[in-house]
Amino acid sequence: MKRTTANQLEILADWESICERCGRCCYEKYESRGKIIYTSTPCRYLDKSSGFCMIYPRRSQVHPDCARLTPELVAAGILPADCPYVKDIEDYPAPILRKPAKTTGQAPR
Repeated sequence: MKRTTANQLEILADWESICERCGRCCYEKYESRGKIIYTSTPCRYLDKSSGFCMIYPRRSQVHPDCARLTPELVAAGILPADCPYVKDIEDYPAPILRKPAKTTGQAPR
């Protein structure tokens, strides 16, 4: 098993601290013609009232389709334009956000 170094943990903590826990990145999305499109369907593990993932520490094991955010994935345009990870990136290729259905609760803005 690969060990995580103290430096890697510090970098990860800095990376994680950027998140504002809005939960928008936890909505289902798909790619069409080179653009990422968000749906109004939240991941079943998203606690919509808190914006937290209910399985966050083990999300990769429980929900293998959950994309772990990396600088490369972020640069590809997977996050909303006002997300703290990308809001200062010039010419950021923001995804298309679908209007939520009225019954889904908090959804992408």
